[in-house]
Amino acid sequence: SVEKLYGPQGIGTQIESDSTVAVSFNVEEKSSDYLNASVGYSGSFGFSGSIGVTLTNFSIAEPFSMGGGQVLSFNWQFGVGNVFRTFTIGFTEPWFLDTPTSVGIDFFDTRQQFVYDLRQTGATLRVGRRLRFPDDFFFVQGLFRYQFNNVIQGQNFYREGVTNQFTVGLTLSRRNIDNPIFPSQGSVFSISAEVSGGPFLPGDVDYLKMGFKAEWYKRLFNTNKLVFYTVADFGYIDEFVKNTPIQPFEFFFMGGNGLVIATVPLRGYEDRTVGPRNAFGQIIGGRVMTKFGAEIRFAVALEPIPLYVLAFAEAGNVFESFEKTDIFDLRRSVGFGARILINPIGLIGFDFGYGFDRRITDRREPEWLFHFQFGRGF
Repeated sequence: SVEKLYGPQGIGTQIESDSTVAVSFNVEEKSSDYLNASVGYSGSFGFSGSIGVTLTNFSIAEPFSMGGGQVLSFNWQFGVGNVFRTFTIGFTEPWFLDTPTSVGIDFFDTRQQFVYDLRQTGATLRVGRRLRFPDDFFFVQGLFRYQFNNVIQGQNFYREGVTNQFTVGLTLSRRNIDNPIFPSQGSVFSISAEVSGGPFLPGDVDYLKMGFKAEWYKRLFNTNKLVFYTVADFGYIDEFVKNTPIQPFEFFFMGGNGLVIATVPLRGYEDRTVGPRNAFGQIIGGRVMTKFGAEIRFAVALEPIPLYVLAFAEAGNVFESFEKTDIFDLRRSVGFGARILINPIGLIGFDFGYGFDRRITDRREPEWLFHFQFGRGF
């Protein structure tokens, strides 16, 4: 209905007297700005979370009046137990030069203090465009990123010193779903590649990173309230020029709800406990990541406040190298949870996950773990 796009208090009707009837509507657009916040806890990292705000109708020409359709975002991600924090500010023009081309820039600053002391500062320039071939659901985006890395205390985990990193990347995606809040039909996929250094770019960091992710949604029993969801996610990183070591912060990490920086979520396990370890028992990340998941979702209500419950099963792992990859050697979990969307906070959710293979990951007995988050997504 009209009230889904415009505030009801802003809809007015004016009927003019004439030989014909003309109905004029005065409308006031609903705000689509949103806050996001998330919080989680793990035995390895303590409390972690993020706080942010996104203005979806910003105007850089008239910042106090809004209405320009541009996107301005601020985000602060943090951890308390083992200190880490990332601050990001981003700006996007989604309709550059009156064409379906988006242009954006992000500035970021990161500090991690775990068994090491790492600082990263940089900026990313993004350019994307909606495609018409093979169909209108395709989107391509390129990026150029400069990143300054300073490892103050490596603790035999990182190479200490300063490095300058130049990266280019390309992502091709296709998104075709019937509802952004509770999809019941359609698919989403993306394939990406990043090159840092190598024979084409300057800098001290060298790697080739590739990723692929596919998601499917299928209605069950001809109703949009009961949905079967599946996902497959893969990642790979290696030297672009052989025998040039990669810093571990570019590797893949897995476990928990994904709140810790650069971590693939796997419910039923503690943060960053899935994957290879060094001789001291520390998680070191891996060059290959694979994950599969499936969910049954049931919408208790879609209007006015979306609420749904779910049951899930997922499995994944991180491997030290391509040669040591075994897609059948996965860490498995099952569980259940719920989601509720409350504007402007976003999606509030919780999961109880049971990891079958915790004896392997962190040498603990399997048990039910609670994962909680509130924010734009989960």
